[in-house]
Amino acid sequence: MPMLIRRLDFWRNKTKHKKNSETNQRLKLFKENGKVLLEDLIELCNGKSNPIKTFSANQILEATNNFSESNHLIRFELMYRGILENRPVLIKRPIWKLYTSDTLAKICRDIAVSSMVSGHKNFLKLLGCCLEFEYPVLVCEYAERIPSNTPNLGLGMRIKIAKEIAIAVSYLHTAFSRTMIHMDIQPSNIFLDSNGTVKLSGFCLCVSIPEGETFVKVDADRVEGVLDYLEYKYVTTGVVTENTDVFSFGVLLQNLLTTKHRVVDCCSDDERMPEKFVSEQNVMNLRISDRVSKFVEEGRIFEILDPNMFESMDGDENQERERQRMEAVIMLSLRCTGNRGDVPKMMEVAKELKRIERWT
Repeated sequence: MPMLIRRLDFWRNKTKHKKNSETNQRLKLFKENGKVLLEDLIELCNGKSNPIKTFSANQILEATNNFSESNHLIRFELMYRGILENRPVLIKRPIWKLYTSDTLAKICRDIAVSSMVSGHKNFLKLLGCCLEFEYPVLVCEYAERIPSNTPNLGLGMRIKIAKEIAIAVSYLHTAFSRTMIHMDIQPSNIFLDSNGTVKLSGFCLCVSIPEGETFVKVDADRVEGVLDYLEYKYVTTGVVTENTDVFSFGVLLQNLLTTKHRVVDCCSDDERMPEKFVSEQNVMNLRISDRVSKFVEEGRIFEILDPNMFESMDGDENQERERQRMEAVIMLSLRCTGNRGDVPKMMEVAKELKRIERWT
């Protein structure tokens, strides 16, 4: 019996020591991560930010059933569905396994900017974060990512998505003392809530331009983002301006309305290519924005538009009106990417999309 008691005491002490060690580690991470987050908030908004609620690691683990696969929403990304405080939430956990020295800074930037814009309906609302893991975890309102298979979306919905994202980016550019540049406008950062409201998210790469300045320069050797969405000037010089976002948004417009893969794949095999494409091998090596510009120059704009958008159109008059709306959006996208005329401000882009949306 004494031997059994001693063993029980040993395991109690060991369990207690483990729990104390885990608690101390979480407290240490909370302080370290919180310090970086606070510094970012002070830089971006002079410390006058919206309060950020913090959740414990235990709450996050319980909400996601210990990050179970059954709650894992998006392949290749650690986004989980969870229930927290009796409401569905979207929990974003960093997946960056190729960690860099500034990984923590990027996550804290995502939290900081999310907290600044959470009052606007076209941003994914931040409900809080957890600082007790190695890298902070974000807790957001629940929403679904926009469908990757845009053929399921009608023209009206595509224009609505574009318009509401344009409104969100305009807000980033104009609502704060420092102009905020998103730097990663692309489909994977766009969500839809249950009411069909479009939400912009993903501020890890967000850059702020100092007050009174129109640009900021970053290290050109550390340019990041999805290549087709990156403005040429930013890629080559590291100079970030409002136009950096406008360019990305223009490419987003083109991907919403065109069949990007159809344009690319038609030149993958010379023997099967339609004759009219044989002479265009070099064109297909261009970036998306340049390919679209090339087709428009040759008067072949409707060859690259997604044919699924035409299937639900009844009557010649209706089809003609919708074709005009599509062409107007494509031409606007070329202005955004610098292929046609002066590059507009995002506020101008939002107004133009509202006008196009109202066409009857």
